[in-house]
Amino acid sequence: MEPPAPPTGALAGVALPSYERVSFSRQFLVVCTVLLAGGMLVIGYWIALEIERSAVRRAAAVAAVYVESILVTELQALQAGDARAQQALNRIFNEGPLARKVVRFKLWDSAGRVIYSNDASQIGQQVPVAGPLAAAFAGEMQAHMSSLTEHEHLAERVRWHRLLEVYVPVRAHASAPVTVVAEFYHSTHNIDADIRAAQWRSWALVAVATLAIFAALYLQVRRANSTIDQQRHDLRRQLRQLRLSFAENERMRRQLREAGAATTALNEEFLHRVAADLHDAPAQTLAFALMRIDELVTASPDSAELRDIRDALGSSLKDLRNIASGLGMPGIESLSLVATARRALREFERHSGAVVQADIDDAAVDAALATRITVYRLLQESLTNSHKHAHGEVPHCSVRVDGAWVQVEVSDAGGGFDPQLARRSGRLGLIFMEERVRLLGGSFSLVTAPGRGTTISARLPLQLQDSHHGI
Repeated sequence: MEPPAPPTGALAGVALPSYERVSFSRQFLVVCTVLLAGGMLVIGYWIALEIERSAVRRAAAVAAVYVESILVTELQALQAGDARAQQALNRIFNEGPLARKVVRFKLWDSAGRVIYSNDASQIGQQVPVAGPLAAAFAGEMQAHMSSLTEHEHLAERVRWHRLLEVYVPVRAHASAPVTVVAEFYHSTHNIDADIRAAQWRSWALVAVATLAIFAALYLQVRRANSTIDQQRHDLRRQLRQLRLSFAENERMRRQLREAGAATTALNEEFLHRVAADLHDAPAQTLAFALMRIDELVTASPDSAELRDIRDALGSSLKDLRNIASGLGMPGIESLSLVATARRALREFERHSGAVVQADIDDAAVDAALATRITVYRLLQESLTNSHKHAHGEVPHCSVRVDGAWVQVEVSDAGGGFDPQLARRSGRLGLIFMEERVRLLGGSFSLVTAPGRGTTISARLPLQLQDSHHGI
């Protein structure tokens, strides 16, 4: 189905409000108007029909009593074929006061034959006893408005558009069976006037009641709508405040992440300087002292004290150089994320002599310097802890890129430990690893238990807004 064409002419560029944008009270006004108007029409029409039926029954009952009182005195003579009875009825229905109201009059016997009519041409006609005629012979008066659509009513249609058709069961006395049925058509002039007046009154009453109900409901809805509008205004104000707070929190979170990246880079720079200072000052002094001790040992080879001093100085120099090399990471600025991870594994294997099962994603992605530093330190610390406490178990290392994040995981099948007890005992390695990750807006997870091995997982963002790319 093709979409509707856009409005043209005077409506072009005019945005028509949708139904949802209309206030609740106006929506109620539209819906309630339709429903109440429809209900008013249905109820009013039903009452009008009931008024018409009631008026018809009442008029027919009055006319029936009057007609039956006339016929009772002439019934026996009429059934006996007495001409004087027919002449008396002719005077009543053709010449008397009833001639202006009773348009046509017939008397039917139980065989469906007309035994009298004010139109002599219809006397003797016979029809099957059915419909209203049968119901009247059963003892029930029948009355309804006739629209004079039958062919036999051509003469009546000239003067009337409709007439009241009545079938009256006639008995010789109250307990006697129905012997004849009187059918007559009554003028509706007075009846129509009464019906119209009653219907107008009923329509006015229904309209007033409907308007009163509508006004009462509308006032309640208007009051509720004012409350809803006030609450909506308050909610919008609160939403604006929440948006501002959210934007402020986001700005602070971004600043914290940037500060974390800067702190990571500055800490690395500080470690580089400490490593350089250790190498240039204490290490050189120890090397010079060791050289002089070597000369003394050569001059006095039998001195055990000099040999012990030489060995102590050599061991201290080796430890100092190891500390200096562990503090600094020269050249990390130019390494990729994958190269940084592989370097951490190689250095661990070189210093520890252990083997690591590595699963490193080779995807060529760019990562912030702070992220690369954190990945390096995370691998360095977790592998060192595994080597110390896993008792020779081969650790497994995984570095995976997942969209804008890098997932780092180090696990082993060692003895494990109680993480709460480890934190209370002051094991700073776990705390430092977690803080490094959280400074960059990442997540850190430690899963371990006595006898169940250890798994360290970290999720870090690849890029940090306005992060430092150099040290």
